[in-house]
Amino acid sequence: MLERFDLLQHAPLEGARTLLEIGSGPHAVATVPLAFRVGPEGRLLAGELSRWGNFVSIVADSGLGNRIFPVACDARRLPLRDDAVDLALCVHGLRSLRGEPNSVRIIREMLRAAPRIFLAESLPVARTAAQRSHLGLYDLREQVFRAGSGVADDSRYPTLERVTSLVEQAGGIVDAREIVEIDLPHFLAYFPRSLVERVPAAETRDRLLQRWDEAEAIWRQKGEDHPPVGIVVAHRP
Repeated sequence: MLERFDLLQHAPLEGARTLLEIGSGPHAVATVPLAFRVGPEGRLLAGELSRWGNFVSIVADSGLGNRIFPVACDARRLPLRDDAVDLALCVHGLRSLRGEPNSVRIIREMLRAAPRIFLAESLPVARTAAQRSHLGLYDLREQVFRAGSGVADDSRYPTLERVTSLVEQAGGIVDAREIVEIDLPHFLAYFPRSLVERVPAAETRDRLLQRWDEAEAIWRQKGEDHPPVGIVVAHRP
């Protein structure tokens, strides 16, 4: 959550009284910082498809629940009128949008619901051994999940150029791009070996098990730091 507070220092929140968050997730990691930043007179529409998890209890514990309005929705078809909010944000959610067509469609919907959007996502960039350790294990997630269930829930981090391209394909005009260095540890990459063991195809399973063993050994030795984060701010023509 500290990392989200840091990232939101770069969001164009001045004058924005109504926000839309795409992909709030089960832990409200960006939701609570957004609600804090929007202020007591503002409101935050927290959009999520299905993974609510501990969202309600975390929001209640934050003391900011009166600013947060959960919206169960498919972000490809937002239940909002045009220009319903001042700013739409997706913070570390692009990797979970399951492919380019979905990503473009959702960004297009964000641009319909708000005149400006803010996208932030980790980059496939490592400047330290601990960042390389993180990427080494994280990059296996998509392959393991796809081989195990046929669905890639966590895609590899996109480059900043890739995020820019998605925005432009959705019809957005980029106002600003930047890379933010995050001086914090990160604990997203790890997943248990048992998930790899469930991959049904033997040859694929053996190959992924070997890669998991190698990546996990480095992860255990070097630790895990947050990679740099790419930010894109854009507006609708």
